[in-house]
Amino acid sequence: MKVLTDFAGQNWLITPAALAVGEQPPQSIHDQKFLLVLSGVVIANLEGNSTSQWLHETLSFLPDMAGPENSGPLNWAIGRFGIPRPTNPNVTAAFSLEEWAPFASLSSVFDQNQSINAGFAVDVWRPNHFITGTDAFTHLPVGNIFTGINVDVAVIDTDAWIYRVGYNITLLGKIVFLTVPKILFSSNFNSTQDNTPPSPTQAVGTATVEGSRNTVVVVDPSFPHTDKWVQITGAPPDPKTGQLPAFIGHLTEVDGLGVYNFSAAIFVPSPSVPSQLDVSSISFATATGQEFMHIDFTQDNKVRIDDLVVIGSFVRNQVFLLQVTLNIAAAQSTAHVVVSGGGASGDSVYTMPVPFHNISLQFGSIKLWKGFENTGSFDVTDIVVSREP
Repeated sequence: MKVLTDFAGQNWLITPAALAVGEQPPQSIHDQKFLLVLSGVVIANLEGNSTSQWLHETLSFLPDMAGPENSGPLNWAIGRFGIPRPTNPNVTAAFSLEEWAPFASLSSVFDQNQSINAGFAVDVWRPNHFITGTDAFTHLPVGNIFTGINVDVAVIDTDAWIYRVGYNITLLGKIVFLTVPKILFSSNFNSTQDNTPPSPTQAVGTATVEGSRNTVVVVDPSFPHTDKWVQITGAPPDPKTGQLPAFIGHLTEVDGLGVYNFSAAIFVPSPSVPSQLDVSSISFATATGQEFMHIDFTQDNKVRIDDLVVIGSFVRNQVFLLQVTLNIAAAQSTAHVVVSGGGASGDSVYTMPVPFHNISLQFGSIKLWKGFENTGSFDVTDIVVSREP
């Protein structure tokens, strides 16, 4: 992935969204929906490297939404419509989406010298992975936070360039004020060589790998994607340690009571043999690995919590998002689990039974794994665990 930050020009329009006949008006300005249109040109400077093979790349960028010195459409609307800000200075303005329609296209290309089968393409575009935050006023989770778009492009010929990409992004949603969370774990697989285990050092926090050789490796997958992914492949237990394939992310600290947000992008391919057992799992555990909750993506494409509660479904061969808000409290702990995107659907609040609630007070790691006798594989990236202040 190539992150773009240099814009040749940016434009925006933001206005309150009109109500339908009979629609209930918002109770406050914080409930007001806005129509936001972002357009402009971003500088890519992507050069081809072959006369026989396409160079495929994902361009990722976020237009100015609420930048420094009150720039961007959100700050303009906050001032124009008198939207009250929180008194806490440790907040950021963001846009929580209800609907979206991005578009991107080639804006400027160049082929130097003789053109030998030169080609340029914008293959597909999509929003970057949404994130979840905590509303600074209500202290409740807020989802579908816009973080930009990803554009898959391609170029062929050694002296061919994609110089600029044009975009037009139409968004419908609400302006929200989010508390700035403390990041306890954040994955980064980009610096790791393909088909090798993930580095113990991640962007935030550390990682360990369990299982037999080559069952937990970093890959640059063939499907449209952002960044590299970790791939966990089912296999018999390691003959030396007895461990099953697993990637474990260790949080930087154990903070106890509080609200935690977990998010990740997931891809589960179709099994090579449909009759084989193929369950992929993500666990929440203590620093020593004692599990208090896990989420399964089952053989029949269901999303299940703790082997008991089916909360939704997912589609294989499609990237989808998992977002979990853990409210770890003294009396009882709950988990708000949401799966979305790529045809996935599910939204449920789960109450942890005793004694797992007590274990949750020591939340310190997350684990991506394949269980005993499970075949197949699944890929995960953009793994983030944060705690609300």
